Amino acid sequence: MPEKENCKETQIYEGDPDLFNFDEEVEPMLNVLCSKTLEQARMEVLEETEQAIIKSQQKQYEEMVNAELIVAQRYEAAELRCKEETQRRKVQNKARKE
Repeated sequence: MPEKENCKETQIYEGDPDLFNFDEEVEPMLNVLCSKTLEQARMEVLEETEQAIIKSQQKQYEEMVNAELIVAQRYEAAELRCKEETQRRKVQNKARKE
């Protein structure tokens, strides 16, 4: 059985330039991942807020349109009543004259 102590493949020297330093190598990638994730989350929150505002504005607009429609219908109904009243009075006057 050969001795492993002299095997160069298992020897690790401090300061070896070919050695992978986890903390040094991973930190920049981790920073990028974290910043991208936070930016994406921020954009999603802004988008949800914007959608809520748009929905609220649409609801206000629909309420305003419905209120204007009700007012228009009241004016039309009042105008129709006036025309009917005028027509009824003409018929009464005509009947009185005869």
